[in-house]
Amino acid sequence: MNIALIFGGRSPEHEVSIITAHQVNAALEEKHDVTPIYITKEGTWLTGDKLSELKTFTEGNLPHAADYDKVCIEFDSYAKFSVIPKRTGLFSKKRELLVDVVFPAIHGVHGEDGTLQGLLELMNIPYVGARVIGSGVGMDKTMMKAILNENGLPIVPYVPFTKQDWDSVSEDILKVIEEKISYPMYVKPAISGSSIGVSQVQDVDTLKDAIELACRYCRRIIVEQGIGNGYEINCSVLGTHPPTASVCEQPIASTEFLSFDDKYIHQDTTDPEDQSGDSSETEIASGMAGAQREIPAPISEELTLHIQNLATLSFQVLDCAGLARIDFLVGEDEKVYVNEINTIPGSFSFYLWEPAGLSFPELVSKLVLLAKETHQEKNSLIYSYSTNLLSQAGASFSKLKTDLQTD
Repeated sequence: MNIALIFGGRSPEHEVSIITAHQVNAALEEKHDVTPIYITKEGTWLTGDKLSELKTFTEGNLPHAADYDKVCIEFDSYAKFSVIPKRTGLFSKKRELLVDVVFPAIHGVHGEDGTLQGLLELMNIPYVGARVIGSGVGMDKTMMKAILNENGLPIVPYVPFTKQDWDSVSEDILKVIEEKISYPMYVKPAISGSSIGVSQVQDVDTLKDAIELACRYCRRIIVEQGIGNGYEINCSVLGTHPPTASVCEQPIASTEFLSFDDKYIHQDTTDPEDQSGDSSETEIASGMAGAQREIPAPISEELTLHIQNLATLSFQVLDCAGLARIDFLVGEDEKVYVNEINTIPGSFSFYLWEPAGLSFPELVSKLVLLAKETHQEKNSLIYSYSTNLLSQAGASFSKLKTDLQTD
């Protein structure tokens, strides 16, 4: 199939998206015709063969718009992707880009949050992953926790507020936070990912600084109760009817919580044969799978099954599709809390499916097929309803117009 792989974007997780996309490209290109669509940090959509090469991004600066063809979306007789050549001339003109399935590989805002998914829904084109609602709710920690709580899923105590609230009544907000939850706390932008803008705080002074930092990334903030001597367990979920849970993992943090560096920079260097210091493109692209983690997680079978059950329930309650990774917090008494869901997780959590015998190429191909199935299911619904409403409205309008002229 013709796969449009969309990555980059106006997001703090831009660089992470580039790595994920090249992992996906390497897994897809053997069986599919993959067209890279790179969205710059400024929001320009570009395409070109060199964008499929990771060295284009790792050697020097990020790609310049002037060096590549641009991609636009046209709503003519039908919605379509079109390519505008970087140079115009007698033999270069705008052409349609044939796309069977879109594979979004953007992390964070403007890609994982339902905005891109809404555009693809308007285009009526199949795409991988959660729909608009699942993507939006999964990205918004405040809305996600409200829905999880409403459906009886365990979450830690939290306090949500806005930047505008903080700017006007900060002392009142601090009072509510300290009344409802205790230290240590975690301060997070409500809409963000990869631990960007996230802080652990132990007192009111660091709490204030952490809130100021989070306000730089989002207008809505959330403060959560920390779990003393707790640890994190992650589980991926795949499918739709019904979804299936993967093995569990325990990520290893170098600090008191999983930072951006823990997730993407700190890699497993235990291989004694890899001492050269040279990295091939494949090795670089697999970097995010090298973060410190234990798979399967060193927990009991009973706890594993409990977490897997909570993962599938969360996936369904939040109306997700395709694949997601759900992150959990486990306390000293093995009480489990749903922390958050990632509808486009780094590396698409392929390392959690390999123990079950599902390779990365098989995983992404399955996601493409799930996208087609979900799209067919959506298009089987009725989207029109015939009535005589317009004729009645026309008669009423004519009478109103006559009455107005008479008056």
